[in-house]
Amino acid sequence: MGIFNFFRRKRTEEEEFIRAVEAKDYVTIVKVGKSLLQKNPDSVSIIRSYSDALIKLGEKEEAISLLLEFAEKKIREEYYDIAIAILKKILKVDPLNIRALKLLVSAYHRKELFYEAFKTLEETYWRFKEASLPTSSIKDLLERFIQDQFHPLFYEKFADILKVEGYTEEAFTNYVLAGNLYVNLHNYRAALRAFFKAREIKKIENLDRQIVDVIANSDKGLEIVLKLIIDNSSNLDFLKFLVDTFKASNKLDAFKRIVKNVPDPKIKYFLYALIEFEQGEVENGSEFMERLKIVDREAYDKLLSIMSFRHPEYSRLITEKIESAQVLPEPEEILHVLDQAIDLSDMVSSYVEEVKEDRKAIDREIKQIETDGIKYISMAEAMIGLGKFDKAIENARKALKHENSFLKAAILITTALRLEGKFKEAIDFLMGILNDRELTEEQQAKLKQALGEVYEAMGEKERALIWYKEAYRILKDPDLKEKINKLEKEIVS
Repeated sequence: MGIFNFFRRKRTEEEEFIRAVEAKDYVTIVKVGKSLLQKNPDSVSIIRSYSDALIKLGEKEEAISLLLEFAEKKIREEYYDIAIAILKKILKVDPLNIRALKLLVSAYHRKELFYEAFKTLEETYWRFKEASLPTSSIKDLLERFIQDQFHPLFYEKFADILKVEGYTEEAFTNYVLAGNLYVNLHNYRAALRAFFKAREIKKIENLDRQIVDVIANSDKGLEIVLKLIIDNSSNLDFLKFLVDTFKASNKLDAFKRIVKNVPDPKIKYFLYALIEFEQGEVENGSEFMERLKIVDREAYDKLLSIMSFRHPEYSRLITEKIESAQVLPEPEEILHVLDQAIDLSDMVSSYVEEVKEDRKAIDREIKQIETDGIKYISMAEAMIGLGKFDKAIENARKALKHENSFLKAAILITTALRLEGKFKEAIDFLMGILNDRELTEEQQAKLKQALGEVYEAMGEKERALIWYKEAYRILKDPDLKEKINKLEKEIVS
């Protein structure tokens, strides 16, 4: 037997290592693996088996340190897939390892897998939260990430985290920003979801107007409008805005069906009258105005003023008394309809709960947002809605360099300056664009309308009227015509 052992070939280190791995001989794996790694420092299979053996032998820290160095080296060499696999392995063993987390996010980012990077941070945050560990470092990482990789889903989910942490005002801002971004990406259902989440924190008119804009310009959320009407029933300007918005989107008939369920007779008649006049049904509109006059004289006077400016040709018929009046609904009827309205909260919840995540679409949209100015337009819109005009101007100016966003950015800058009371700056800005830039007739007209709005805010009605008429010559916008009629009457009087 001895002579046979003498001639038997001695195993190589590689063969010994493979045999040890197959036999789960962890001591031998570590002993041989260390030597093999010095010869083959880039071997993924060796480092995997070697680190597994270290962990089995209780040397977890050494294994993780080795894997981290290996992953960092692979990221530098741009072998991102290898680095990602190694870092995932580390986090499986040590889910709270911050260094591995940062490296994994970096690898995803360099590979332009933005959704995966965000999801990794988000899941780590919730792991820390469940383990009752401090979450501030993860929150900071998330905040820096979403500022660089702009996508509404990231802002929405970060707002979810802020809300849990008790930062409700910051959560509100992020929900509103997410909603504006979704709108600019034409994802209207998601926009409603983000806006409704914001509304759960704070109800403000600007937010409700944004919700109405989304509903009227998409096929989503009509069932929510009744709730918005009831919540804003004391705000007649908001009710007028509802009619104008649904008219602009050619959905007055759909809106009319919603108004049928309004429990308050005053609001119902106010809205019905506006709708009927806008649809050219003068007699029906006059009849509802007469009913409104019986129920609430102040609301009647407000509506009479609106219609006199908007449709001066109807003045005689509007003011003519109609003898027939509708019997007011019984209290039971009001309660029944009110119950239907309250039940709509379930429909709102269905929007809030539904979050669909398309990884490839998100990565694609991030690039789109960066290249066509959507990022800055959405930021500016959100900041104006929140009354943060300096921030709005700062972001809108960044969007000016994007051709597709130029006009919208210019109007946003003007709007913010006007609302801030910086009228001269707004006029100088608009005149600079009108004089120095090649614009289409429609673009010029829209900027002239914005100029008229600045002069009107200043109280210079004659100048405002000049610019409004210049704009109307091209735009033929009925709302602009209404402004012109109103100003002409005010100037004469």
